[in-house]
This record gives sequence, structure tokens and C-alpha cells, in this order.
Amino acid sequence: MSSGTKVANQDQQARSATRPQRPAPPGPLKPTRARRRPALIALGLALVALSVLAAVYLVSTLGQTYEALAVTNDVSRGSVITPSDLGVVELPITPSSLEPVRADQMDEYVGKVATADLKKGQLLTRSGTADELEPPAGQSVVGIALTPSQMPLQALRAGDSVRIVETPAAGGEPPAQAPFTIAATVVSPPTDTAVGDQKVVDVRVASSNAAALAARAATGRVALVLDSTGQG
Repeated sequence: MSSGTKVANQDQQARSATRPQRPAPPGPLKPTRARRRPALIALGLALVALSVLAAVYLVSTLGQTYEALAVTNDVSRGSVITPSDLGVVELPITPSSLEPVRADQMDEYVGKVATADLKKGQLLTRSGTADELEPPAGQSVVGIALTPSQMPLQALRAGDSVRIVETPAAGGEPPAQAPFTIAATVVSPPTDTAVGDQKVVDVRVASSNAAALAARAATGRVALVLDSTGQG
């Protein structure tokens, strides 16, 4: 080998030694196995089932209607409802807090009295009518404020028959004779007041006894006795 060729080979080897070497390419990644979580899978299946049920419900109820009663003329409070005051409308079957009277109950509501002003076009509800207004002729409604010790623990409701009894002053002796008593009927359940633990009970009494009862109720020296429960 000539000296020139030898020198060339040495130069080539020197350049090869100083040249940076490339790293070897990485090998293929090993496939990883996804961890299955039974709780998440069950939750997903439950959500899918719920969605399906909701869709089925919407499809089954969409477009379904029922007939209800609507007011066709303005009816003032206290007026008797006539057949010409009511009409039939179709309403969709949807969840609602309103409870309109169904059309097949029209005969039950003709002849009832409006408990509030009914406007043309509004739906008729049970609370908008009554057999008669409170109080009826010859009767009066008196509100009585009572503490828990002045009335029974049993819940009072409309229609209950009660007696309002006059009681002695605090610490006084019981009366020697039968105390003053007025028969009454509960109109509405007890309602909380802003005065301590008192509740107000509306009772209906004969108009001739209303003034005497109101005067005694104002003193706070009365008690309510429940005689019989009404239908409410």
C-alpha cells in the first residue's frame, strides 16, 4: 500500500471517530391493557337506560291531550255558575301544579258559586268554586288567637265542630256556674301569627253570637274545645 493511500485511510478513520453517532430508533411500544372499572361501566349503562326510558315517555305522551273546563264568560265572586259560563278545551298531558276540572265533571260544577272573580278564558279549578260562600246568610266568621294551651293538640281542619269557652283570669278560681260557651265550626286550620306562639283559627258562628265571641276573644281568656271532626 502506498504512503498516500495509507494517509487517506487514516484521515477517514479520524473523521469517523469524531462524527457523533445517531441513537438507535426506539423499539415498538408494548400494547397497554385498559383498566376496566365496573362501577363506571354500570353507571354508564344506567344512564343509557334512563335516557331510553325518558325518550319512550316523551314519545308516548307527546301529542296526547285531555278535555278540561274553561270559563267562557266573566263570573263575579258570589255568582252562580251556569252552563253558558263553561266550555271545553283540550290541554296537553304534561306535569303541572294546576288541577283544572275535567270536562266530564261539568254537571258537578254547574250551580256552584264562584269564590273569586273568574275571567273569561281561564281554566276552572276546584278552588275557584264552592257550594256557598263563607259565611252563608245568618252566619259570621270570627278569628280567634290561641296559644297551644288554649286548644287541643289534635290538628284542626275545616268542618270541625268546636265550642269556644270563656275561661277565668290567670290564677283565678274556676266559675261556680257553667262558663259562657259558643258553638262554632272551624273554617280554616290554625295559622301562625307574629305574636309569640299564638295561632289564629277562623270559626263560623251564628251572627247573633259574633259580637260576644269577638269581645271575649280579644281578652285572650277563651279556650277551644273540639267536639267532632268534619270532612275537611
